[in-house]
Amino acid sequence: MPMNWTQARQRCQSTYTDMVVIQNQRENDYLVSMLPIKNSSPYYWIGVIKKHKNEPWTWIGNNSTWVGEHSWAANEPNNNHSTEVCVEIYVNRGENRGKWNDEKCNARKYPLCYKAQCNETSCERGRCQETINNMTCLCEPGFEGDRCQTPEELPLTNNYTQCNDTSCERGRCQETINNMTCLCEPGFEGDRCQTADELPLTNNYTVQCPPLPRPDNGYLSCFGGNLTFNSTCRYGCSLGFLILGSPEVTCEVTGVWSGPRPTCACN
Repeated sequence: MPMNWTQARQRCQSTYTDMVVIQNQRENDYLVSMLPIKNSSPYYWIGVIKKHKNEPWTWIGNNSTWVGEHSWAANEPNNNHSTEVCVEIYVNRGENRGKWNDEKCNARKYPLCYKAQCNETSCERGRCQETINNMTCLCEPGFEGDRCQTPEELPLTNNYTQCNDTSCERGRCQETINNMTCLCEPGFEGDRCQTADELPLTNNYTVQCPPLPRPDNGYLSCFGGNLTFNSTCRYGCSLGFLILGSPEVTCEVTGVWSGPRPTCACN
């Protein structure tokens, strides 16, 4: 049912979200492609108005002042009698289809409404902008993602550091992107340089196990060094005696012999 501009907006707000807002030529063309052809007025109200004759045309939904280079029909807007501050969109055939015309707000046209895709939770850190059958988030500086939910990984500056006095126990802290790493002193390792390296044994540090006593009723033979690390000693029993336990022991890195000592028992 045709109605004046104020009634049309009230209808849109009560049934949908508001009167349609057009943000670019692509949206304008899409909108026109969805509307039926009308060979004569009444056409459709759209949500752009001029609040004062010296002010720009402004969209009611987002206060945008977008007007396309070819939005207006020929010789429009003409502000006939200085009272044409509302706008209709032509949907007739021919070159004026999809063009705009300024019109008196009390003229009767069909309302052209839209249903918002945006809501309060659409964008976490940004502004929601309606698009054709969808929405997009315009993120605040420093945020990204389809919902502006992810902080951007920005390069570090002198005002933003990860290192502090306790970052590395035995090393130097080096900044990386949103993180840090420890450059350890010689002899230390670990993510915080907290662990001493397990260095291989050298001639300057020799592990030596204590001498082993010869077993009663038996004998002892050692190999591989002067009772040092990895040396091996083998026990044996005299004729008529049986060895009880492992016949072989090894000098371990801790400086003790492996396992209990065997004994020789009478057979």
